[in-house]
Amino acid sequence: QAAAYCLARGGVFTRYEDSFNEKGFSKRSVPGTGVLLLWNEKLAKTRNSITGKKFWGGPAYVEPATYAPVGGLKSLSFAGTPLEELYPQSQYPLKLVFESGPLYTKHRSGNYYWIKSILPENFVLVNRADVAMLGVKTGDVVLVESPEGSIEAPVVVTASIAKGVVAVPYGMGRWAETLVVKPSYFTLKNGGEIAATLPDKVEIPETAVNPVKHLPPIAKKILFTHRPAEYFEKGLAVDEWRFNGVSPNPVELGDPSLDNWPMLSWLGSGQSYYSNPVKVVKTGRVRGIQPHRVVW
Repeated sequence: QAAAYCLARGGVFTRYEDSFNEKGFSKRSVPGTGVLLLWNEKLAKTRNSITGKKFWGGPAYVEPATYAPVGGLKSLSFAGTPLEELYPQSQYPLKLVFESGPLYTKHRSGNYYWIKSILPENFVLVNRADVAMLGVKTGDVVLVESPEGSIEAPVVVTASIAKGVVAVPYGMGRWAETLVVKPSYFTLKNGGEIAATLPDKVEIPETAVNPVKHLPPIAKKILFTHRPAEYFEKGLAVDEWRFNGVSPNPVELGDPSLDNWPMLSWLGSGQSYYSNPVKVVKTGRVRGIQPHRVVW
């Protein structure tokens, strides 16, 4: 009964005064001892439940690695197999990272028409120092290929990201938003059959159309000036601007020691967004990019 009550309410909520003090700071204590330790004896005596090795009790560089050893390869650290051993730099010389820039907030901002009018599509950011090695320039359409698959997008050359890194701004590349637009910008090495099962087009029945259909015509034209007339007349039209751009999610690295579940960070306990080995392959195509459209 308690679980059903919690689910029905969408969570457990307390009074503001019970959670925050008069200055607006949280009353909840931070987990831990409250003491900054350069050496944590308790941590040093704790074993990794997956590898059986003891954690290090002080500051250390933890090389990106799988959660458990893979393919008989051994690691000197408490983690699994270093990614460099599985995906050597000779095959994947770059690292793919993600950021949102000043306009977007991950994936929901793709629904904001006025932001999309400023930055209608995203791109692959490449450091100027890597251009000679890759043989690309701004506007070249490339494949960013990881062990999971590849995405296709135009290049923007910049000096404002690190050498050896390529970045794809988050917030675009959706393929399902009530209506479905089958994506064509990525291919998958694992699980590609799932994307193949997406329908080319999804029709929404008249009974499911939202109530704006019944507003006075002038009200609909004022509210939805940026959408095709079919949207406010029938409610069935696809907003093309909502589905443009690409998402880097399909090529984020999976963990072969976890049956290819997303690669996790040992330190952050969440998905590892900055350890994705990739290579960039030219397609021979070029897409014009206007400088004022490059905002990130």
